[in-house]
Amino acid sequence: MFASFVPYCKIVLCVILISRCSAIFEKHWLPDLEWRTASNWADNRVPETDSRVIFPQQTRHAVGIAGVGDLRLSEIDLPRQGLLVLPRNGKLQLSNSRADAKVSKWSKEGSIFWADPANWNGSSIAAPHLERVPCKKDKVVLPSENRTLSILLPVTEVQVWSIRLSNEKEPFTRWEWQNFQDRREFLRDRFTVKYNNMYVSMADTLVPFCQGDSITDSNYLEEICAIQRPRCGFTDCEYPLTVEGHCCPYCGGRVSTQQQIASLATVQTVADEALEGYAERVAWHIRRTWKRGFEVLVKEKGDYSGITTQEAVENLRKMLENAGIIISNAETAGAAMKDSRLAVTLGPLFGAPLVVIALFLLAFLYFGYSLGYILSGCMEAVSSIRDGIRADKQKHGFARFENVPEGNVQIADVPGMSGGEAGDDVDGMRQVAGGRFENPLYRSKRDKAEEHKILDIDAPLSLTTLKGKIEDQLENEELDTEE
Repeated sequence: MFASFVPYCKIVLCVILISRCSAIFEKHWLPDLEWRTASNWADNRVPETDSRVIFPQQTRHAVGIAGVGDLRLSEIDLPRQGLLVLPRNGKLQLSNSRADAKVSKWSKEGSIFWADPANWNGSSIAAPHLERVPCKKDKVVLPSENRTLSILLPVTEVQVWSIRLSNEKEPFTRWEWQNFQDRREFLRDRFTVKYNNMYVSMADTLVPFCQGDSITDSNYLEEICAIQRPRCGFTDCEYPLTVEGHCCPYCGGRVSTQQQIASLATVQTVADEALEGYAERVAWHIRRTWKRGFEVLVKEKGDYSGITTQEAVENLRKMLENAGIIISNAETAGAAMKDSRLAVTLGPLFGAPLVVIALFLLAFLYFGYSLGYILSGCMEAVSSIRDGIRADKQKHGFARFENVPEGNVQIADVPGMSGGEAGDDVDGMRQVAGGRFENPLYRSKRDKAEEHKILDIDAPLSLTTLKGKIEDQLENEELDTEE
């Protein structure tokens, strides 16, 4: 009786462990492609009636209009590829286009990839990218039947444990899932997502690879990293770790053990207890390494500081050792680093001229020039450049003269004309009364000949008067020569 009861207990225990492990690795599909979701539009606003809707040319996915009701638009710009999923018995009407119609633009472009880690939820942020997408022992949860689904399947053939809709409790059977290969929700020539074996052996639970095969994992990882690497950004730690299945440098901590006899459940329990006090600041992930050991990955929530990671890793190492688990390695990514890429880019641009100036200064000092002489020469060079710039800007000058009573320059009175009389027409322009304007900067020799006489024969003559006239004439001639 007892002998027959023992195998039954083993079977029940195995089923319980499998159910617990499978519940932990349940992956949910995240993308929302609904028309009525405001975040799917560039202006965070659902299009109004009689609006103009623009889809990007590279919209290679489906957009669901289900639940919107009868939709009326003034104009719609369709993409080269993609689908509009209309509701059953729904209507899409086009009214007369208007110049004042509001414009709404769809914000998403391209395909929605199965192999994109950002499209799945259910993994810790500390998990490597390969393990954030569905693996062989993961349960996949797709959106409910009233939601739009559009997925570009991976190139590499992958396996999952089961697939169900979010509004259903039971997953699709193997045969039901195979019938999906002819539907438009999954874009790829080959239907590459398959079901894993319905029964799992104890040896299969110890396989460290995501898909159970290192070659498959390698191809799958390359497809994942082709999407993820452009998002890596700046590495904010001094000594980033290299983590299996991760596409970017890893800023965090790690505690590793090569003890293969330790169970995943034991490591999970100890890690949860050790890091419970850091739950608000760090996330952690327990995984089996490709060498069949275990490692606990620790990553900070938010920006990497290094101090929190160091404290969490040290506490985890002590707790695992106290539990009798031999630790082979405990490491962190070092101190936090600030993003200095802008300074590195602009440094040579502005630093090179300063270095050249410093070298010239040292060379002049070496050849015996004093510092004051160098500075005065630089000031003269700057002044000459500044004067040249001013000369280029001020090529023409203007002088203004005002006819004010207290001034020395006035409009001369012309005999025979009063100030209120108008003058005659000269060359098509009417001359204003008041006479001729005399420019004091211009001296006419004709006027001087008329106005200045050397000798008046009718007036009384004396030697003193003659001498003064001659001196004044010589002075005027010198002034004319200088002009």
